[in-house]
Amino acid sequence: MELEIEGKYIFLRKKVVSKLDLFVIDFIKILERYTDYVIVSGYVSILFGRSRGTEDIDIFIEKIDFKKFKQLNDELRKRKYWFLNSENPLELYGMLNDKLAIRAAIQDTVIPNIEIKFTKNRIDRDSLQKHMEVKIDRDSINISPLEIQIPFKLYLGNDKDIEDAVYLYELFGEHLNKEKLKQYMDILKVQGSNYGIEF
Repeated sequence: MELEIEGKYIFLRKKVVSKLDLFVIDFIKILERYTDYVIVSGYVSILFGRSRGTEDIDIFIEKIDFKKFKQLNDELRKRKYWFLNSENPLELYGMLNDKLAIRAAIQDTVIPNIEIKFTKNRIDRDSLQKHMEVKIDRDSINISPLEIQIPFKLYLGNDKDIEDAVYLYELFGEHLNKEKLKQYMDILKVQGSNYGIEF
């Protein structure tokens, strides 16, 4: 796999596209017709070649009204997806408004699934509004800025998340905006020096 970065765009060339990648790409092609989105957390490092499993793909979306959510719900069901939380779109929308996640998967499966949340704080909104775009052939995937992703994984703090943060830092080190990285590390009150994440 070859990486090339131009501004907010990351071009992935000679990438072996996995079944998980295809699952994500298919889902977001539907999702982006109804709302802006950004993928955060574990799948980001997997997308760039880190070898580890995941059960869910975490996505923040811009808040939409119920009418638009119902349209999204209906199209997903036509395309053979289902929501693990409820069959009632009004209940699902209520969960989103209550700052809870809803999960979608391909019918008759549970894993992998997409975990969807409305943005709820500055980090979420910055991730969405300042997202990067990963280009894979003719497809593209919006991910949170690496300068947010790395501190966020450190903030989560378990071994797998810290390993994700270190992996991304080592992979993209020379391309990172260290000032922005420090800014978000300060916001989240995390330190990276113990893991080789330094400025």
